[in-house]
Amino acid sequence: MSVVDFADYRMRMRAGVPSRQRSYYLVGLTHGVRRGTVDLDLRRHLSGAIRAVDPHAVVHDPVETWHRTSAPEGADRLDEFHRLTGLASGSEVCIAWLPDRDAVTDAAAELQAAHRGGATVVAITGENDDFLVRAFASIVLPDLDAFGDWVRAA
Repeated sequence: MSVVDFADYRMRMRAGVPSRQRSYYLVGLTHGVRRGTVDLDLRRHLSGAIRAVDPHAVVHDPVETWHRTSAPEGADRLDEFHRLTGLASGSEVCIAWLPDRDAVTDAAAELQAAHRGGATVVAITGENDDFLVRAFASIVLPDLDAFGDWVRAA
């Protein structure tokens, strides 16, 4: 789904209009901005697992949007970062692949936004004892196979 589709979904939800679509947010923007690398295959895998079960889902990938807009410069860069991170708070489900402590730290802004917005925060990580994971995750899954099982069950 495009950013426009996601914005339309949020507007309808705020107006109280029922929707068949469920919204998901894929964490990774901060990691992508700070480190300049993201695993696009992994992001496609997460999105594909969601859409296989829920073909009408809105899957918002801020990393894709960031790179599609050619990573703006200066103040525009900060505004775009805050706008995209803010979308996490409007999603129903926030998915965070957190393979190590650096990834957990990078994800803090997105996890906090999602948590504050009332999203179900799903952390896929072996770092279950990490303070940030415990503070923000609603569900902690050990690996991608467990995520696939969770999506099918949810």
